[in-house]
Amino acid sequence: MEGFYFYWLGWIFWGIVTFFMPKTAPRAITSVILLTILIFAPLNWTFGSYTVSFGLFFLLICFYAVVGRLPIKKLAYAIFVSLLIATVHVCIQAFIRMDPIILSVGPSLVQVVPSFILAVLLIRRSIRTVVLGIGMIHGEVMNQIRQASDWPVSIGSFVFWDLLALACALSIGVSAMMYSIQWVEKRTIQRYFRPKPIVNRIDKHA
Repeated sequence: MEGFYFYWLGWIFWGIVTFFMPKTAPRAITSVILLTILIFAPLNWTFGSYTVSFGLFFLLICFYAVVGRLPIKKLAYAIFVSLLIATVHVCIQAFIRMDPIILSVGPSLVQVVPSFILAVLLIRRSIRTVVLGIGMIHGEVMNQIRQASDWPVSIGSFVFWDLLALACALSIGVSAMMYSIQWVEKRTIQRYFRPKPIVNRIDKHA
């Protein structure tokens, strides 16, 4: 069912952010953004043969706001990686149209994993999910424009929302796992390998 992964993962992340994150301004902003995306996702704007999701447009603006705060060099690199991810997404969609039999084995993962692996290899985890999202959204736009001559196209359908939700969930999951490993490693080092305190002993016979 289209939208299944998107709504399940969306509400799960919204619950985690709202009820488990520390009560700070970033938590409130993230919670509002997630809720807005969940509300706007089914709303569409149609012009000509194109149908664009309001939620996808809003999410792209939020992603732009995040990467726009990067220094020039890091911003240029993020743009480069997002273009590579967009190209990979378009190539995967083109390959699926030529050989749809590959969708018989994990259809969602087949479309998500290549872009996800590229993001993991090329971008650091603090902005990995954002760059991955920008790349996949650009890839969706490019893919729909590429096939616009065939039939009316929908940019931001629930099929793509499912793919984007899975990709972001994988990225966040890997980042959380790496953070947990580093935290456990740091705690272990502090507990078992910290230097023993030097006892100041006074020699009574001196």
